[in-house]
Amino acid sequence: MFRALRREFTTVNMLLIFLLVCTVMLSFYFVNRIRTELSISESISFYMSRPIDDIRNSAENPRLFISEIDVGTYNYVRRVVDSNIFKYFRTLYANDSFSSHQTNDILSHVVSDPDDVSTIVVDGRQYRYVRQSIGNMMRIAVLDITSSMESVRSAEVVLLMIGVASLIPVFFISRFITNRSVRPIETMYDRQMSFFSDIAHELRTPLTVAITNLAVLESHRAESVESQQKWIDFMKFQLNRLTRLVNDMLFLESVDAWDPYEGLEQVDLSSLVDRCVKSMGALIEEKRITLITNIQEAVFMNAHGELMTRLISVLVDNAIKYTPEGGVISVSLSQSVAATVLTVENTGEGIEPENLNRVFDRLFRVSKSRSRDEGGSGLGLAIAKSVVEKYGGSISVDSKVGEKTTFQVRIPR
Repeated sequence: MFRALRREFTTVNMLLIFLLVCTVMLSFYFVNRIRTELSISESISFYMSRPIDDIRNSAENPRLFISEIDVGTYNYVRRVVDSNIFKYFRTLYANDSFSSHQTNDILSHVVSDPDDVSTIVVDGRQYRYVRQSIGNMMRIAVLDITSSMESVRSAEVVLLMIGVASLIPVFFISRFITNRSVRPIETMYDRQMSFFSDIAHELRTPLTVAITNLAVLESHRAESVESQQKWIDFMKFQLNRLTRLVNDMLFLESVDAWDPYEGLEQVDLSSLVDRCVKSMGALIEEKRITLITNIQEAVFMNAHGELMTRLISVLVDNAIKYTPEGGVISVSLSQSVAATVLTVENTGEGIEPENLNRVFDRLFRVSKSRSRDEGGSGLGLAIAKSVVEKYGGSISVDSKVGEKTTFQVRIPR
C-alpha cells in the first residue's frame, strides 16, 4: 500500500517541482528576450531621433546604417525595387561593416516590405528596420541584430539543457520529500495496526479466561458455590481487568472531546497531590518504598479537578508499579511565573532508550506481562499525555537503565 503511495507522491512531487523549475526558466527566458527587444528598440529609436550626420559620433558604434530619401523618389524606387536602388538613397553608417551591395539588398527588402517596423533576413543575417516619414523625407534605420538573436537562442539551448538535466535532481528531491511525507503516515498506520492488534489481544485474554472458568463451573454444577470460589475469583479478576480497560478507553476518548475552557475551577494542586499520594500509602508500605515529597504550598491552577486527579494518580500509580521493594519514589510540585511543574521519579529497572518515545502510546507496555499481572491497562500514560496536552502543556520522560525513571509535567500558567 505504501509503495504505491510513494510512487504517486513521487510522481506528483516531480511534476510540481519540474513545473516550478520550468516556470523559473521560462521567466528568465522571457525577461532576457524582452530586455533584448527593448535594447534593440531603444538603439534604433536613439539613432532615428538624431541628425543623420551624427550617427558616427556614437561611442557604441553598432552595426547600423540610416538611409534617407525624399518621398517622391521613394515612391518611384518602390516600383523598380529589383534594380540598384542604393544610388537613390543618402546612406550613412555607424561603422564600415556594410558593403554597398549588402546595403542595396537590405534596402530592397525594406522597400518591398509593407510593414514600417519588422525583422528581415538577408544573406543569413537578421536585421531590424524602422521606416519613418519625416516631413517630405523618408528615413530608414537598419540594425544588424544577428548577435543579439544568437544570444537569445543560446539562452534557449542552455535553459533547455538545464531543464533536461534537472530531471535527475528533481527525481531525488521528490523521493526525499515523499519519504519525509509518507514516513509519519506509515508510522501512524503501523502504530494503529499495533493498537488494534493489542486491543484485540487485551479483550480476548480476559474473555477467554472468563469463558474457560465458566466452563469449569458448568462442568461441576453439582458442587457448591463455596467449593467453586477459586474459579469464580479467577473470572471476577479477568472481568475486572476488562472493565478497567473499557473504562480507561472511554475516559481517554472523553478527554479528547473535553472543552479545556468550559467548567474550569480553581484546583488546589498542592492538596490534590498530597491526597493522591496518601491514598496510595498502603501500596507504598506494602512494597517498603521510601517516599520523598517536595510539594510547594498553595499551588493553584484553573483546570478540571477530575482530569488533574486522574493525571496525578496515573503518574504515582505507575511509579509504584515499577519501583522494586525497598526502592525510592520522589514526588515534587512547584509553580513559577511561567509554569506549573509536577515531577514523579522512581528507582528501578528504567526504560530502554528505544522505548522512551513510545511509552505514551496507547496499550504500549515496557514489560507487558508484568503490567498485566499488576492490573495495568496500558492506557494510563496515554491518558496522562492527553490531559496535559489539553491544557497546552507537555509531559516528558527521562530514564537511566538500572537506576531511575523520571516523568515531568509542565503546564503553562
